[in-house]
Amino acid sequence: MTVNINELVKEQGFCVVSTEEKPFCLDEVRFNLLAYLEDYPKMGFSFVKAANELVELRREQESYRLFGQSFLGAFVIGEEEQVFLLCNQEGREVFQEERVFVNSSLQAFISSYSLFLSSIFLLKSKFYEIEQDEVEEIAANLKAQVLALEKSLEQELPFWEHMAYLIEDDGIVLRDDLFHILNKEQ
Repeated sequence: MTVNINELVKEQGFCVVSTEEKPFCLDEVRFNLLAYLEDYPKMGFSFVKAANELVELRREQESYRLFGQSFLGAFVIGEEEQVFLLCNQEGREVFQEERVFVNSSLQAFISSYSLFLSSIFLLKSKFYEIEQDEVEEIAANLKAQVLALEKSLEQELPFWEHMAYLIEDDGIVLRDDLFHILNKEQ
């Protein structure tokens, strides 16, 4: 994962805390949830692949472990193992918040993100002939499935609601555009 921590440190006042290197443990490799996360660079989604790559962030009484990013900000695990998005400028414009609740756990986040990726691939599979009602159905299914993962949760899921909105509103990047391809050539 290549994450730009500068915005979190300079603009939001976080400090990076150095952590002790832990001895290698086979169970950590066998039960590594982070290994399930796939990057989706077309929309800036990038993740660490192992727990020893987590970055510890602190600001006053807040403490987080950074494990990924998207075009809207950085994904972190809070002290109670909940997943939040620390919004960048674009994320703050969308959510009107510095921090947004994403999921109740890393496991729920991985399931939600996988459902999101499957929605992207459903869109890709029908890109040439998809009707708007099918797009709306894919967005509604994503929202319903993510909410079902968090069935006992009393708060809303604004991040996933926004992702469903982007699907419905044709805001999901499905392919590399010509500008991106030309930049790779240079």
